[in-house]
Amino acid sequence: MKLTLHYDMDCPPERFWSLYFDPDYTTRLHREALGSTSINIVEQHGDLTTGVDRTLRYGQHPDAPGPVKKLFGDEIVTTEVSTFDPGAQTSTFTVTPGTMADKTEIRGSISVEAAGDGCRQTFNLEAKVRIFGAGPVVERFIERQARATQDKAVAFMNEELAAG
Repeated sequence: MKLTLHYDMDCPPERFWSLYFDPDYTTRLHREALGSTSINIVEQHGDLTTGVDRTLRYGQHPDAPGPVKKLFGDEIVTTEVSTFDPGAQTSTFTVTPGTMADKTEIRGSISVEAAGDGCRQTFNLEAKVRIFGAGPVVERFIERQARATQDKAVAFMNEELAAG
């Protein structure tokens, strides 16, 4: 499964990245907008001029179909590892669920480029699930979750930007 989404943001790329990697903002995003049951910034180092490496761990109770809940449980705890390349204005990431990690591969990127008075964000995701009989169902669930999560994250960031 491959997914590409585009969003226009009312800020320059530098402002986008400064919010995106702000630990307080990240915590509020997960608690207030994404409905995460837990959020832990396991590590974050570097800066926006040299690059940022970050590891997040968060739990969620997604609205998953029966087969997905049966495989992954009611709460999905995920580890997200990302690396920001300031030259490319891109953060690449891998997402690993706490359950079935050996059968699930999720990776992607977020890139930002200046556009008019703001910027344009491009979100790319690729997911492969190797679970006999359930792989396509889980991949469709991942795609639906990714779309919903990105829509909520962009709306939350736009509210933050409008607030000043």
